[in-house]
Amino acid sequence: MAFLRKLSIRSQLLILAGSTIIVILVIVLHTYSMMSGMITRSHEEYVRQTVAEMKKNVASNRDVIYRLMQDISYNPDIQDYLVEKDNLVRYDKFIKLNKYLSGQKDLKEGIQDIVISGNNDTWIDLAGGNRYLAPLRAQLSVQDLNASYEGMRTFEGLYGGADMLVFATSIVYSLPGELFNRNIGTAFFIVDPTALMSEQEYSPKQAGTQIYLLDRDRKIVASNSSLSAGSEFPAMEENPQSGGNRIVEWKNQSYVVESEELPEIDGTVLSMVPENELLRDLLDIRRQELIILGIALLMLAVPFMFIVNNILRPLKKLIFFITTLRRGDPLKLKKRISLQGYMEISIVATELNSMLDEIDHLTQSLLETNTRLYSTELEKKKSELAFLRSQINPHFLYNTLEAITGIAVVEGQDKIKTMTRSLSSIFRYSIKGSSEVPLSEEIRMVDSYIRIQQIRFEGRFDVHYELTGDALAFRVPKMILQPIAENAIYHGFEPTLKKGRLWIRGAVSGDGQLIVQVEDDGIGIEPARLEELRRMLSASSGPEEHGESKSIGLVNVNNRIRLLFGGDCGLRIDGGTGSGTRVELIIGERRVPDA
Repeated sequence: MAFLRKLSIRSQLLILAGSTIIVILVIVLHTYSMMSGMITRSHEEYVRQTVAEMKKNVASNRDVIYRLMQDISYNPDIQDYLVEKDNLVRYDKFIKLNKYLSGQKDLKEGIQDIVISGNNDTWIDLAGGNRYLAPLRAQLSVQDLNASYEGMRTFEGLYGGADMLVFATSIVYSLPGELFNRNIGTAFFIVDPTALMSEQEYSPKQAGTQIYLLDRDRKIVASNSSLSAGSEFPAMEENPQSGGNRIVEWKNQSYVVESEELPEIDGTVLSMVPENELLRDLLDIRRQELIILGIALLMLAVPFMFIVNNILRPLKKLIFFITTLRRGDPLKLKKRISLQGYMEISIVATELNSMLDEIDHLTQSLLETNTRLYSTELEKKKSELAFLRSQINPHFLYNTLEAITGIAVVEGQDKIKTMTRSLSSIFRYSIKGSSEVPLSEEIRMVDSYIRIQQIRFEGRFDVHYELTGDALAFRVPKMILQPIAENAIYHGFEPTLKKGRLWIRGAVSGDGQLIVQVEDDGIGIEPARLEELRRMLSASSGPEEHGESKSIGLVNVNNRIRLLFGGDCGLRIDGGTGSGTRVELIIGERRVPDA
């Protein structure tokens, strides 16, 4: 570098300016390259998130439709109608079932028609779709009990003339008799494509991005393009592989295409964006940067040396002042700095003085702030506890009323009296009295609930109580056992027809903790599901944060116990496939006051 000293100042400044220009140009080009890669990756991540959300919504909507189909397929009135031979009786049932199916149709927006087609040429439909689906019924497997997607079909003038999705499931006779477990018909759901995915879900915010939901026949179920639902997706020069992205030529233009499998309808979610659309804004930015760079270099050439000298003097004074403050002398913290010079350094001095004033103010209010935060946290915990207590699962109430209605039709009034009395005792127990009761009262409430379920399940399970006197006298939060008993009945006994047993045991351990076990010998729980439940119970978040709703009862009970009695209390769950399930509830001394 010695040769630079022999050059004139003008030459050295020119070399410095030229080197600066070259470095800046390299940085601009490198930045452009990095930004183009970032934009591409950002688009890919955006598409993956959009597609993942779409897949989740499609799966959720599909599950609702399948659940409604299962409810209809196993409805006793539907099954009786399909095997009824007396025309007059069948007509009476036809009128009743029309009202029932209309109610089921309204449970899910987008269901256009429900068709029940029987083996003996009996049928029910709500909007005239049976004549279009009769040929399809012969093609279905009568042994497949699961609901399935059967593609998109045209129904001429029905349903506004648009193509509709068709779902089907076999109806198997589930009542005792010679037809038990034999196919007696087929249930069809005719569904608008928007029931699987609304327009807002496939309308991406990135301009130019086209998203298509295709079924197994490459027909468009939904899209944000001009192509209508039901039309066949045009062929490309190269079909993209599932899960990847690539450049594909389509309609004389290059597209970045990504696709994901959609197993719910054996289809594909396809996203496309023109390649030049991704980088169009970046090209404009690069051109503007180069123009601004040239202007800036011209403006900085003349005042360069003057500015350097003008900057260094006040900066040295500022550094000295800050060094003095760092020595930690409380008296020096009261001092303030005054800098004369260009606007920026004056603003820095003003802001530094303001910061020192703010430090004094924050020091005075720190204790008050901490006190308010602590009070706010206590109120938050109380609110969380009150919220958890307010969670009422209406599922068993709905099933109870359904069972009462069915019994009123086919049986006498004794069972109705038993169920309604048990139900009223549960209501009276839940809304009156203190928030804590002896375990004996909680057991009486659970026994009322179990009597209702035993009638509903026609005695398919027995219950056995094994509780010590100390356990029965132990005070517990109200309505703490009912969700656990409900979980055992619906997940242990409902999926199977064999007779089961339910045990409720309770005892007080040597360290003064109440341990209550609710155990069933039902179908058990799969290992993967068991680990998932244990992970949810060990976490501090609720089931809605996991995207789960099936286990909200157990998680709410666990959170309620932890808030009241501490983290060492709560629920423990154990079991296996085919070996039943055991839920253990542990309660110790109360930690927080009743909210």
